[in-house]
Amino acid sequence: MPFRLRLGASLLFASLTALSLSSAAAQVQLYGVVDMGFSLARASGNGPNAGDGHWSMAMKSGMRNSSRIGLRGSERLDNGLTVGFILENQFKADTGEFQSTGTLWERESSLWVSGDFGKVTVGKLGKLRSPVGSTGLFTTNNVNPFGNAMSSFIAGHKTVTVGDYFPHNNSIVYATPRLAQHWELFAQYSFGDKDDQGTFDNNERYMALAARFQSEALKATLVLDTIDEANRSDRSEQPSSATLAVNYDFGFIQPFVLVQAFRSSPINAVGSDAQRGYMKGVGKYDGWGSFVALRMPVWGGLAKVGAGYLDANSTVSATRDVKRYAVSVGYDYKLSKTLDWYADLGYVQQKTQATGSHVLRGTEFAVGMVKFF
Repeated sequence: MPFRLRLGASLLFASLTALSLSSAAAQVQLYGVVDMGFSLARASGNGPNAGDGHWSMAMKSGMRNSSRIGLRGSERLDNGLTVGFILENQFKADTGEFQSTGTLWERESSLWVSGDFGKVTVGKLGKLRSPVGSTGLFTTNNVNPFGNAMSSFIAGHKTVTVGDYFPHNNSIVYATPRLAQHWELFAQYSFGDKDDQGTFDNNERYMALAARFQSEALKATLVLDTIDEANRSDRSEQPSSATLAVNYDFGFIQPFVLVQAFRSSPINAVGSDAQRGYMKGVGKYDGWGSFVALRMPVWGGLAKVGAGYLDANSTVSATRDVKRYAVSVGYDYKLSKTLDWYADLGYVQQKTQATGSHVLRGTEFAVGMVKFF
């Protein structure tokens, strides 16, 4: 990263941190997550890019929660409105590097205003169908206890769904106030990026609608989203998906169910940390995916088990059709209010219809700790 950018980032952090410590009226808060652990993984198979079958061990950041640091603040105005901001960066705790080189506030940089009308948020924002930032609705507690497959083969729902979770620039999200006590509605639109002259170009526009129901025990979220690709005149080929996530807390056990149908979408890669390019789909696919998990209190912590399935049919050639199976077990233990320990074991298998059937397999054991501040 250029020296001027490093210096500017350092001064920004220093000044805003001082503000958070000295001005209670401004309500500025420094917060973050540091996730660090060890992964033992093995990739094998008989298809292209198959692993060599050897076990490899690595120290890794963000296997359960993405390591991040952020600043947020709010101010209540005399007219009943509240305005606020969020600046959030994601980083690699094992190296100290930014997750994306040259991008300071990768996860979110936003301003928001709320009132009786609801809440409007603008800036660089996470997709509604993601766990990222203040606008992401698919957080771990809402969707499944394994999170979003940030490790190699610990199967979260991202393993069996499509679409990346990267935030979109120049985005706007509207959230209604609570309706009939339990319902909220959401809408998102991204205006795309700007070129060097400050003019919006013809990049892809992300659009989404969502509905969420929340009671004391039941949580249900439905998201419909699509990407308007400016270079495609055939609207039927635009990437789109419909995703429903439901969980119910019975106290002694909490089941999670997620189902997604998708069209003309790229499937997510799996195991790229263990074997570069491993289990990566090529092109776009039609199909569906699902993930079911159970979480239950055991010995003072939370035990979890989950399984997922993906059936993706290539829009280009039947020789690229993919079926993916995934299972995981794990255990989370809270050492304090801000410190968690986790241990997870996962297995993923992918079958690709080609000249003969290509089978790829990945196994991983991960153990680590998460510190919230």
